[in-house]
Amino acid sequence: MVLLAMEVASHIIGRLHKTERTTVKVWNHLVKHGERMTISERWDPSRPGHRLLDALKKEIHNRGMPSGERIREIAELCDTTAAKVRGAIGYYAELKPSDHTVRVCTGESCRARGADALIKELEDSGERVGELICAGLCACGPAVLRDETVPQCASQQGSGIQFYISQDSTSLAIGSEDIANSLLQHVTEDAALIRTGSRGLFHLEPTLEVDIEGKRHAYGPISSEEIPSILDSISKQQSHPKSLGLVEDLLKNQSRYAMHRFGETNPLDLEAMRALGAYEGLEKAKEVGSKGIIEEIKTAGLRGRGGAGFPTHFKWAAAAAEQTDLKFVVANADEGDAGTFIDRMIMEGDPHALIEGMVICAQAIGASQGKVYLRSEYPHAEIILESALKRARKEGILGEHFDIEIAIGAGSYVCGEETALLESLEGRRGEVRARPPFPTTSGLYGKPTIVNNVLTFALAAAIMRVGGQHYGSLGVESSKGTVVVQATGTLERPACFEIPFGGSIGQILDSWCGCKDVVAVQAGGPLGSVFKMQEMYDIELSFEGLANADGLLGHGGFVCYDKNFDAHKEVIGWMRFFRDESCGKCTPCRIGTQRALELIERLGGDMEKEGDRKLLTDLDDLMTSTSLCALGGLAMNPVRSTMERWPSAFGGEMQ
Repeated sequence: MVLLAMEVASHIIGRLHKTERTTVKVWNHLVKHGERMTISERWDPSRPGHRLLDALKKEIHNRGMPSGERIREIAELCDTTAAKVRGAIGYYAELKPSDHTVRVCTGESCRARGADALIKELEDSGERVGELICAGLCACGPAVLRDETVPQCASQQGSGIQFYISQDSTSLAIGSEDIANSLLQHVTEDAALIRTGSRGLFHLEPTLEVDIEGKRHAYGPISSEEIPSILDSISKQQSHPKSLGLVEDLLKNQSRYAMHRFGETNPLDLEAMRALGAYEGLEKAKEVGSKGIIEEIKTAGLRGRGGAGFPTHFKWAAAAAEQTDLKFVVANADEGDAGTFIDRMIMEGDPHALIEGMVICAQAIGASQGKVYLRSEYPHAEIILESALKRARKEGILGEHFDIEIAIGAGSYVCGEETALLESLEGRRGEVRARPPFPTTSGLYGKPTIVNNVLTFALAAAIMRVGGQHYGSLGVESSKGTVVVQATGTLERPACFEIPFGGSIGQILDSWCGCKDVVAVQAGGPLGSVFKMQEMYDIELSFEGLANADGLLGHGGFVCYDKNFDAHKEVIGWMRFFRDESCGKCTPCRIGTQRALELIERLGGDMEKEGDRKLLTDLDDLMTSTSLCALGGLAMNPVRSTMERWPSAFGGEMQ
């Protein structure tokens, strides 16, 4: 019976692409170890793997919505059923035909910077405008995506003077490629232009850096027309109006661990990255083994940076304790919260930090397969990360012992929740699973799985490099280490910076970014609470500080609004987004978000009914206490907090 099953498995594997065989590997693994299961139990057509979503995206993009006959053909090709194919098509936003000529981001940061007015302007000019929620370009919004092909970034090798320009997606949107092309027209053939990740000081971009006698000097923000005068000042050793001084002085107030190598060199130059500490943490991990890794992470006090803040060592220890030969490490790169983009910056500016962190996790729990679930809105990150994975395989960092594949999302905010993400990786609708069991015991294809976000893995690699005791000495008692603050919206100086936990959020935002015109701040993404700016001066930058203020840190994003903040309009926008993105599995969220939207739209207007406010309060309690995941459980956070602070926008106080 076992031999027959292995023959069948071999036949199926031969029909699949090399990177699309996870489901069959699970089945074959069970067979090899003689588990008592029938063939039909071993092969689950309801879990065809992520290859189904890839196939559907290509089909719909190239040929439009498939017919019933074509759906059955796709089902057969992917070893699943037509019902499962139809279910996927009906769920994911990107499995729908579109005729837009341009897309505009309508996430919080871009709305705060005028996305709605821009959409109207484009539509009035005859454009067919498609909307997306967060392109990861929050620092320079509103983001407009027209030609969505990834540009080829100009560079040049040479042994002469060394120039550095960021190729981060935000930097490109601000204009760094114009600077690079202009520079190459004016420098000698022996000069080098090295493309790097961004330093995160977006208000100073486009920035040109140059190595002068072993010290990195910066100029910015600059235009391409200023390149000749800058080069002239460098050659004559004279000052220039756009000189920013030494880069190290610009960064001296940060404690950069996740961002340690950002902007230093080409992220795909592995030798240069190794010289800056890449994979040093992995070497130490190999020396101390599984228990040593988990103990180091525990000592550092690392908590998940994806939003929940759960202690990382607990998850890793739970998965390590499971006795099975097949385990998974999954990086959640579905960074869907508007106002957050550090995961994208890591994948574009230091992809080896993510790879190293995932390999270290695999060492800790005994995993042999890794997945990166990446948003489709990050094509530049995909290209850079895929190149880094190939190099890591060539160097033996990845291979038969542990390898990593990229799976591209298909448009679902809920797939940022770990169990919905796992469902999507299995080729299913991205619906949240009931827990227990937890992914650490029964995750991807029912096997022990660690799901952490990109930033958490990058910090794990840094901790193994510098030591848990050192990293844990930073920050405050329960929020140890560093936090990557992503501050956007109507700020004088939007930025991404890494500092120790602690201190007043208001003072930090004001000193780093300039908050003169800010009246409202949403912390922790769309599900986070909204505060008046003056409140932020009394709230500590930590998990507990925000929790004690009835807020949440989330992924470290802070979206700032000026006097044009329309409380009622924003609340309607949030709830409409939650309704549209609800996976529909639990009734409190599926129905509650729609009913909440109806009530909010009526409040303060002629359509408001007696009892609406009491009903909304009751609905808040129901959704918060009974929803299956954080989308329904936290959906009323921004509504409640905004209505409490700006009651006049809703016609009065809540009951």
